[in-house]
Amino acid sequence: MKNILISGASRGMGGALLQKYLQNGHCVFALSRNTSTFAALKEQYPNTFDYTTCNVANKPEVDIAVQNALNFLNNIDLAILNAGISGSESFENFSSDKYKDIFNTNLFGVLHFFEYLIPLMKKNNSGTIAVTSSLADVRGFAGSAAYSSSKAALTRTLEAARAELHRHNIKIVTIRPGFVRTDMTAKNRFPMPFMIDVDQAAEIIFNALEAGKSRINFPLPTYLITNLLQMMPNVLFDFVMKFYKVAIDE
Repeated sequence: MKNILISGASRGMGGALLQKYLQNGHCVFALSRNTSTFAALKEQYPNTFDYTTCNVANKPEVDIAVQNALNFLNNIDLAILNAGISGSESFENFSSDKYKDIFNTNLFGVLHFFEYLIPLMKKNNSGTIAVTSSLADVRGFAGSAAYSSSKAALTRTLEAARAELHRHNIKIVTIRPGFVRTDMTAKNRFPMPFMIDVDQAAEIIFNALEAGKSRINFPLPTYLITNLLQMMPNVLFDFVMKFYKVAIDE
């Protein structure tokens, strides 16, 4: 049985992973801004599940949440940092506040946990930190600049952390999903090819973590397409994005 912390656990992939780990007999502490869905789970799993409210962008709330998690779990073997937000922003009516909100959750909402998880796992000489980034990290996509750039910064941060922390037996896992059918993607106004259901996404992540993978990229067709976009000449990418932006604005 593992002791697991999951942020962004009330719905979407986080909610599906929470269910998956509880069903497999693990002890889980869940964090979310909205905890209304957790009461029934607490009744179903009174000894192996607990939760607290936490906005990961707010460091004092993370401080309290981690302490509550340790009080319940005693230790953290696996932390799945899944909380994240999206947002459509335009440079025609630009607001830096939108950028700050997305970066504060998607990037700093992970780094706030690192301050506690790294010393804890160094002391134990073991532990896994799995973080949800995105296949959107490969380029700056029109209409999603803040989201894609926040995920790019997150992915690069995880790469550096993986290189530095391996000597302490701390495993850093980068989870890079494509389009998953969630409340977040339901707001998108652009085509989302190869979309998969949230339970399928959770199954992929669960099995990959059990297998000890350091990078989890899915679904395969989207992963291959984003690799091609990453290698695409800049001039060609700029040309494609101009027409793409016109298309999603119509």
